[in-house]
Amino acid sequence: MKKQILLSILLCLTAFGFAQDKIVKLSGEIITCTIIESSEVSVRFSYEGETLTNSISTNIIKEVVLSSGRIIDYNEKVIIHGEEDWEKVKITSLESDVFGLTSGEEMMAKASSGWSTTNQGKMQKKAMNKLKKQAASKGYHMVLLLTTTGKGGHYGLSGGSKSSVTGTGYKY
Repeated sequence: MKKQILLSILLCLTAFGFAQDKIVKLSGEIITCTIIESSEVSVRFSYEGETLTNSISTNIIKEVVLSSGRIIDYNEKVIIHGEEDWEKVKITSLESDVFGLTSGEEMMAKASSGWSTTNQGKMQKKAMNKLKKQAASKGYHMVLLLTTTGKGGHYGLSGGSKSSVTGTGYKY
């Protein structure tokens, strides 16, 4: 009986001695590895039994579970079911925000106020919201803003305020 208890303890200690870190991706995939370094934009790691250093964007990581048991949270998965989830879509102008995500198609949205003197800022916001709705309808949770244009909004200018935005959709 003492031998069985001793053997059980020895097996547990051996298992803990070889514990590995885990990267849990937003897609649900789990990477068993050894974490080498972590920064705001990426996590560097080595696969089990390898010395080659790999890097993964923090944009696609849900959490890292260290061999000590400590959990480092990175992101909550944004789930887009359709256009009704348009308010969950984030618009960014930083390429680092979409690093590691899957690039989709380019989209464009426009807004205009006709002949009124509506504030240009309102038209910009309206165009951005249209872009978010378009992105959500295609399943994108992030849009990298490529261009924004606007004109008008003052008396004497024909055509009122106009704004247009273009961006590329991204998802996990």
